[in-house]
Amino acid sequence: MEDGGVIIATLEWEGLELLQRYLAKTIPEALEKAALEALDETTRRGIDYAKAVVPVDTGALRRSIRQEPKPQREDGYYVAGITAGGGGVVNPRTGREVDYAGFVEWGTSRTPAQPYLTPAIYEAGEHLLEAFLRILRRLIKVE
Repeated sequence: MEDGGVIIATLEWEGLELLQRYLAKTIPEALEKAALEALDETTRRGIDYAKAVVPVDTGALRRSIRQEPKPQREDGYYVAGITAGGGGVVNPRTGREVDYAGFVEWGTSRTPAQPYLTPAIYEAGEHLLEAFLRILRRLIKVE
């Protein structure tokens, strides 16, 4: 439209409401899925790291390292964990379930700390954002 030398153009976007509904549903689902997948991936990476650096005598402590809890949403947060000890893993030397994971990690009055879980969590955490963004891009197909 021309009005005193000024040109006004109008642009209409048909289907915008449909796009908005699609994004309102797709983006939150993709964020949730990406968060859980990224936690799973990085926690598994941390488990591999912990198993590589944990001190080994019988190997029972190494076998007890696992993902627990599994990635989940809990009270508005996303959580996953790496656990060592227990889990039904028995030390072949003592015949008892592994109950010394904390003593190895933090040490005792007679033995120095030999951290393996704390560094594993840091290792996993360093890769969490990269994993999340990579997975999110795949889920929403961002090129």
